[in-house]
Amino acid sequence: TILLVAPAAFAFAPSARVAFTTPDSTFQPQRVTTSYPYSMKIASSSTPPAADIERIHQDADTIFSVIDNNGDGSISLEELTNHMTQSGYADDVVAKIFQKFDINGDGGVSPEEFRAGLVQYSPLRSAPGLGDYNKEFVKEINADADYLFSSIDTDRSGSISIKELQEHLTRGNKYSESAQTNIFKMLDVNDDGELSKDELRDAFVRYSALRQALGEGPNYK
Repeated sequence: TILLVAPAAFAFAPSARVAFTTPDSTFQPQRVTTSYPYSMKIASSSTPPAADIERIHQDADTIFSVIDNNGDGSISLEELTNHMTQSGYADDVVAKIFQKFDINGDGGVSPEEFRAGLVQYSPLRSAPGLGDYNKEFVKEINADADYLFSSIDTDRSGSISIKELQEHLTRGNKYSESAQTNIFKMLDVNDDGELSKDELRDAFVRYSALRQALGEGPNYK
């Protein structure tokens, strides 16, 4: 069992930003402080129904494509650390999460291992930087998606081509060409060769990993 608790074990990075998610609060991004009330226990959970497993696998594949920034089909400890520390995780916590995913202990996480990890450890499915963290704030997340959509759709065609997404992801010099292609394929749900505004909105709600990868919108958290 891994217990992630702020501030001691979780040790958020000072520059990380999240939104309050208490029932009586409004969606207000803030700078994380040591008083941020976040805790998550990563322990094995019961096996979900078959229909849920299929969706979890789909989600795992998309999140995997975001973290695997060199596109080689395996997530290294360095890649996971680079990704998750941006969401405020301490290095030692990321290392423990990596051990959970790396089932065969070969030093890399395969797509199959990543799928198994999200099935087995349910808290990771809604963790910051991975799954549907803050999904209840659909209006605000959609606003962020629309903001990024307008920025990426440089020819104002109303859809995002693979070239436009590659140009956007290349600005940070973070993703290889193969990784950019993998991300596009995962987002292009209807497989028509372009990303619609609805496809990006849906992906933004489901994957906080993608929100982090594409950049800040006005409500970024």
